[in-house]
Amino acid sequence: MKDFEKQIFELTGLVREYYMSASNDGAKLNEILKKISALLFYLVTIRAEIHDAFQQLIYDKTKDKGMSVARAENEAHVTYPQMYQLRHIIDSANEVVGAIRTNISYLKKEIDLSK
Repeated sequence: MKDFEKQIFELTGLVREYYMSASNDGAKLNEILKKISALLFYLVTIRAEIHDAFQQLIYDKTKDKGMSVARAENEAHVTYPQMYQLRHIIDSANEVVGAIRTNISYLKKEIDLSK
């Protein structure tokens, strides 16, 4: 299994952990948020590296082989399927991060109101 695939597997476990956690356990939510944020940073870095290779392949195919940009892009998508996968996983994980932040914010507000 590739390194980023291990990180995606770990991210999936953290999302599952968030789903199964109690919505009033602020410490647990904060820990999950911290771990997901770190994994997202790593995955965005990997996606940037893959994107560079993706773009270089398109450039090489159009310049050296005279392909159209559309055809070169199609071949790049076949060569680097991780581009699509990572884009959607990162977007979804960012939605989860937003939900966790909202939940933590709500808990803070509840604590302030109970004083």
